[in-house]
Amino acid sequence: MRSGRLLRFEFIAAFGFAGLALWAAIAWVLSATHDKAIAGAAADRRNIARSLAEYEDSSVRAIDVSLRTLREEWMRSRKSFDDAVARQEEYLRKENVIQVAVTDADGYVVYSRMPQAPTGSFADREYFQIQKASGADRLHISEPVFGRVTKQWAIQITRPLFDPASHRFAGILVVAVPPPALRLVYQDIDMGPNGTIVLAREDGRVLAGTGLADASLPAGGPRSGDFRAVDPYDGIERFYSYRKLSSYPLTVFVGEGADTVFASFYAQRRLLLAGGALGTLMLIALAALAISRALERRRFLEERERLMLDLHDSCIQAIYAIGLGLENTRRLMAKDPARATALLADAGANLNLVIQDLRAFIAGEARPPASQDEFLAELRRSVPELRDGGPQVSFDIEQDAVRALNADQALHVQRIAREALSNIVRHANARTARMSLSLRDRHIRLDVVDDGDGIPQPAREGLGLGLHHIQARARKLGGKASVSASPPHGTRVAVEFPQRR
Repeated sequence: MRSGRLLRFEFIAAFGFAGLALWAAIAWVLSATHDKAIAGAAADRRNIARSLAEYEDSSVRAIDVSLRTLREEWMRSRKSFDDAVARQEEYLRKENVIQVAVTDADGYVVYSRMPQAPTGSFADREYFQIQKASGADRLHISEPVFGRVTKQWAIQITRPLFDPASHRFAGILVVAVPPPALRLVYQDIDMGPNGTIVLAREDGRVLAGTGLADASLPAGGPRSGDFRAVDPYDGIERFYSYRKLSSYPLTVFVGEGADTVFASFYAQRRLLLAGGALGTLMLIALAALAISRALERRRFLEERERLMLDLHDSCIQAIYAIGLGLENTRRLMAKDPARATALLADAGANLNLVIQDLRAFIAGEARPPASQDEFLAELRRSVPELRDGGPQVSFDIEQDAVRALNADQALHVQRIAREALSNIVRHANARTARMSLSLRDRHIRLDVVDDGDGIPQPAREGLGLGLHHIQARARKLGGKASVSASPPHGTRVAVEFPQRR
């Protein structure tokens, strides 16, 4: 029977694996939920970035068309230019344009839609220098600068002017769009408490929006994508999706705070962790209950086995031996009355011993042999006398082995010997039998050998109740029992166990 420690280990291992499986499932669900939160938020940001990129592309294209139209009108007739600007006013207002101006080749303003009188040169402005140095006809969008005419921060969108005859640089046509006007476009898009939407140039310069320290992307990179970054200005971690405009060197960045992205994940994580903790507590409670029930059943089985062993190996065997003796006495009453009378007296004495054993059994107190002589006498009384005399039993008992036995061991050895000798008398058809008890290397060995018929193969496999009891008592002694053939005929029952006090 498994020990209590092994039983506890098996249940703890089983429920431990169940707990590991529970937390592995929770970890898998959390991982899947985490990835799903990132993927879902990224899909929403991509859609927003694509929509805004299309809007900005359309807006810049509308401004560029107006710039080209006005440039043609300027080159055709400067007198009618103001009327042309007025005709474009409706389109420009939709794109939040606040100023239309023209400079000459030296940067001086030669036309302004604003009512203020043109003053000063704009030759020092970056957008002017870029257009003048380029020599190519291209649209340039500046980062926000403080306007000398508009007196406010604005993004300057310019096209170069060229002399029709020499094709040399002749100035720029510029319109101004304030960044706050661009931000108004984004205000209805809720990206959460730490969300941000940024419009940036190809070189990373931010035109509108905040919250992104470096909005530059590698040249020739994908048109759209996702990344994760910590803003050095506010220290907030954000997930970003970006989309480049199809016609102009601008990129829309849509950022979302990590707390917003993981809000649903955090809620599910709290629920799953709470459920996992509750499940673990339930598993612990079930494991404790199962261990308690198993140990209770184990104690019940051990107690039942003890009762069976004690009854079978003491009282039942003794009563069986007395019964055989009485049967032999009945046959001797006519032939040898004196011998029959002596056997009846022995039977009475043995019955008194059985009564004492029963009383000790009911009281739950084992009655081990009181001395070595009593121990040997008990072993000899284990062999009932038969009508034909039965097998001749010899004893080879080492006194050191007897002295090495404690009271509990002596009781087990006595009952193992009684069972083995009883089996020989009842079943072996043996002429002789020998029982030996020896002490070698702090191990005590009991051997019971006969020259009888031996144990048939089915019995060797099943061992029977008596031999099962011998093995059970050997385990209680901390040793082992074996049943084997004893050449040339007969059977050997051997029990070996360590000496202890």
